[in-house]
Amino acid sequence: MAIKLQTLLNRAKENMGSGMNPVVNETILEVVKLAYEAGIFVQITAGYRSFREQNELYERGRTNKSKPVVTYARGGQSLHNYGLAVDFVIVSDDGKRALWTEGEKWTRVAAIAKSLGFVWGGDF
Repeated sequence: MAIKLQTLLNRAKENMGSGMNPVVNETILEVVKLAYEAGIFVQITAGYRSFREQNELYERGRTNKSKPVVTYARGGQSLHNYGLAVDFVIVSDDGKRALWTEGEKWTRVAAIAKSLGFVWGGDF
């Protein structure tokens, strides 16, 4: 059975945090809805980050070289710090597994987001 749209919307709201720009917040929920209508299940994994949280991410892969670097932005350098960016993953039909293989679904979600005014980080 497919994951319910309301479950994805609830996860998005929880994972974005309270520091999101209200316009970005509402628009990303629309991305989730439009993707769902296309049969693609989008889970927002992160939104607003404090400078401290961003700096902690920046240190990953730098203080412990056995782990990969996950960001090149320090606190204050990321749009996440201003509630203007989100991270997402496409999940399986039941919503229990992340589907990391890039392909047609990722391209479609990027197109949906761009059509609503977002800049796609995958283009950087």
